[in-house]
Amino acid sequence: MSPSLLAYLAGPEVFLRNAIEIGERKKHICARYGLAGVFPLDGVTDDDAQADLPPVDRGHAIFLRCVECMDRVDLVIANMTPFRGPSMDVGTAVEVGYAYARGLPVFGYTNIADDYDVRAAADGMTIEAFGMCDNLMCEGSVVASGGSVLRTAVEPSALYTDLDGFERAVSAAARTLGATA
Repeated sequence: MSPSLLAYLAGPEVFLRNAIEIGERKKHICARYGLAGVFPLDGVTDDDAQADLPPVDRGHAIFLRCVECMDRVDLVIANMTPFRGPSMDVGTAVEVGYAYARGLPVFGYTNIADDYDVRAAADGMTIEAFGMCDNLMCEGSVVASGGSVLRTAVEPSALYTDLDGFERAVSAAARTLGATA
């Protein structure tokens, strides 16, 4: 029996040198829990027709492809691990907000256990100290959608490759949504 729920796998892993390999590992984990993972780089090849486009047009085409993927899934599982700063990947944040606005359940995970306010640099402005993993709009979107954010502390060298937190989020999604393998 094939999985019936499609899960968009949002996160900064698309920037890794071994992004396709990580995406395949994530899709394999999803399948064990009765979900079908949709990785943003699925079907993209080096000889993709977009390769001839000017960079800005290529960027817009990638955006539209990701939106098309999110328009056909049943839920989102988002890697909310800080990326290039104290907060989650900004593209993933947009995907979380888009999914929430569409009424999709979102399940998040982060490989950093600290609250956002511990990571944010003091700059003379107030810092959100709500005990959340990131900006309240990010975690709020996940929780308001019916999902949860799971935190796992991993070694810095494994921030984007350790999939224990991801598997816990997949398990929570499958259990909450009644998926069966």
